[in-house]
Amino acid sequence: MPSSAGGGSDLNARTISDLARKYGFSPSPIMVVNKPGGSGAVAFSYVNTKKGDAHTLMVLHSGQAVGAYVNDWRVKTEDLTYIGTVAFDELTLGVRKDSPYKDVPSLIEAAKKNPGKITIGGAQRGNSDHLSFELINKYTEGEFSYVMFNSSGEVMSAVLGGHVDVGIFNPTECIGQVQAGEIIPIATFAANRLGGLFADAPTFGELGYPEIQVTEVRAIAGPPNMPKEAVEFYEEMLRKITETEEWKRDYIERNLLINQYMNAADTEAYFKDMIDLNMKTFREVGYIK
Repeated sequence: MPSSAGGGSDLNARTISDLARKYGFSPSPIMVVNKPGGSGAVAFSYVNTKKGDAHTLMVLHSGQAVGAYVNDWRVKTEDLTYIGTVAFDELTLGVRKDSPYKDVPSLIEAAKKNPGKITIGGAQRGNSDHLSFELINKYTEGEFSYVMFNSSGEVMSAVLGGHVDVGIFNPTECIGQVQAGEIIPIATFAANRLGGLFADAPTFGELGYPEIQVTEVRAIAGPPNMPKEAVEFYEEMLRKITETEEWKRDYIERNLLINQYMNAADTEAYFKDMIDLNMKTFREVGYIK
């Protein structure tokens, strides 16, 4: 796990582990080990040391895949072995219930009046959270400040504690607080509105900013040179997991994800195109040259 416990990637990993154990899809228990640090670079480097190993997996989401290039890590996503994709995940912008900013227009107005004073918390640098922030800064013309944390769990604590004004979350990462009324989702980075508890949150496109759109993909990777038979085994394991009713009901539907399985080859092709597109965006906003 390239981040701390409590975030969307952590839930993804633990759900896969639990269902693999419950249904006997894996002959041995899959242990989840959190290795936060360096916006994911620590975990990337660790997995890279396991060259040829058939028993090490890593949660890979699009933000960290892009971050490896944005932050010029020694180990890049292409150095690892793609295994499969299990879901697509949207992003939302959330404020605490007593926030003075009840909607995006009031937030943007405050950022224009007080440049750099309005803070947006996100998990890690160079990932989807950071990309979402950069798009907000560019297209709304408001000057916000980005505050980086090791996981969305830490972002949530900062928002609830009043240490940052706004947080960027996957629905997975804030649905409990939204249900409890502690967090109010004020926008989604998705192409279309989300359902359920997030139905009242408009898209940035609806708010007049169609360029502000980001969707994450959740996948699994392995070490460099993972044996072909191991990749095939884990491809099949992931496919079976994504077809279970528990996965569809308790993970996908409950957390407003999109159930999407892709094998290793399709995952690799998707990530290559996605990384190129996101790197282009980071250059356009001026974050990298």
